[in-house]
Amino acid sequence: MKATILTQKNVCAILGLMMALTILWSAKAEAQVDQINKVNPSIFQEGFEVQGEEIIPAVELNLSELKAEPTITLIDKYGEVVAEFYGEKSELKKRFKESFQKGNFVTAHGNHEFYLVR
Repeated sequence: MKATILTQKNVCAILGLMMALTILWSAKAEAQVDQINKVNPSIFQEGFEVQGEEIIPAVELNLSELKAEPTITLIDKYGEVVAEFYGEKSELKKRFKESFQKGNFVTAHGNHEFYLVR
């Protein structure tokens, strides 16, 4: 029987050594990148002077264009919105009686109700 160098133990040991060297090499590469990414703040402050505090003008927002939260929302089986209703719930249910008979109540959050349309 001939003795051979390529036994399972030796191959595993060589692979382990190669993995360890790869880890060390990648750690060294990351350390070099971290050194490059460091910023020296004194470089950026040269030549710049603070001229005083700038005052930001007040901005008025017109929120009347925002859409109010719907009172009742009809969704399909995929969760997509089919219809949104705004106004008093009792009036909406009387006016759109057929739509609500075709749907099932799912959930309510505060003043907002969700119905699943069949």
